[in-house]
Amino acid sequence: MKKCNHCGHQNPNSAAFCANCGKPLPKSSWLDSLNEYLGNNRPADLNWKVLFSDVLKKHTKEEAEEIFICGTSKTTPDVAEVSKDWPHPWLYSRVLLMFLSAFGLLWLCCSVFGNMNALPGMIVVGSFAVPLATMILFLEVNAWRNVSMYEVIQTFLVGGCASLVVTLFLFSIYSVDELDFMGAIVVGLVEEIGKMVIVYVFLRKLCKLSILTGMLVGASVGAGFAAFESAGYALQPLIQFMQYAGYAAAYGQQTDGTLMLDQINNIIFLRAFLAPGGHVAWAAISGAAIVIAAKARGAITTDLLTDKKFLRLFIIPVILHALWDCPLAAIGADIFLAPISLLIFVWIVVLILINMGLAEVSNRK
Repeated sequence: MKKCNHCGHQNPNSAAFCANCGKPLPKSSWLDSLNEYLGNNRPADLNWKVLFSDVLKKHTKEEAEEIFICGTSKTTPDVAEVSKDWPHPWLYSRVLLMFLSAFGLLWLCCSVFGNMNALPGMIVVGSFAVPLATMILFLEVNAWRNVSMYEVIQTFLVGGCASLVVTLFLFSIYSVDELDFMGAIVVGLVEEIGKMVIVYVFLRKLCKLSILTGMLVGASVGAGFAAFESAGYALQPLIQFMQYAGYAAAYGQQTDGTLMLDQINNIIFLRAFLAPGGHVAWAAISGAAIVIAAKARGAITTDLLTDKKFLRLFIIPVILHALWDCPLAAIGADIFLAPISLLIFVWIVVLILINMGLAEVSNRK
């Protein structure tokens, strides 16, 4: 909606003049168009600073525990007690710090002391750090506080692995040999469908029709997918090194694992840096799409997957995923221009959906 600067009347984004006072309306921007496309009937309020405003503030252990114990029969707040204000998440930064500390210690074991027994732990901790921290951010953003940490972890572990299985099953039907434009579209479609199917299953099990809850469930599945996928990619240099070491030993040659460790670290750091704009955010949008379509029907049913409201939103992560993998991503590859641009865009979408979720809180009071 477009607000008149003279009388404050809300008008459709396509309107050129205010329907109340007749004054000219400000011209619509691409953000207004995106806001309208997503179905938000309020002005776009990104308010991204609140996601970081409380990170550097001091917080007690009790505050963290209150967040972690939310969503149970005794800790889910009444609708009247749910805050409609923008959340100020901070716990995700502490979770990230804990994982980074553990990763640093495991890295010392491997790189300084040469103890390869710590390598599997380093790969897992490094791969899980950012996806899990981003998932916790969505937990904090869920103003309803109606999903327990047990359900979130279950969705992350089981849902993340199940989405990988569904994706691999779909790839067994239609494989992709090359990431050209068509291959990137197929990859985007297959992987987003793989995650969306599992998000649908978990949301149907929860039976909670709220946008913020849908985004949390989607983010949990996406975080699991991203974490396990990153761990798999980080493992590849080790597998290649072991194969090479076998050949080298046959010819009496020695091998140096330094290059292998550097490759593993580079993969972990790069995928961690880009993780917030990838599978976690994409699946969160799919979760919101399912809920928005289900609200119009009153229940989460299979026929909503062909609903226009669902498809309008679900196509966003599919397109973003395809753009992430397509040859166009090579433009400005030295500064990661494409993935960073897509990361910014997807979080604009996420912030608008959060705005819609908070409006939902206001309407239910």
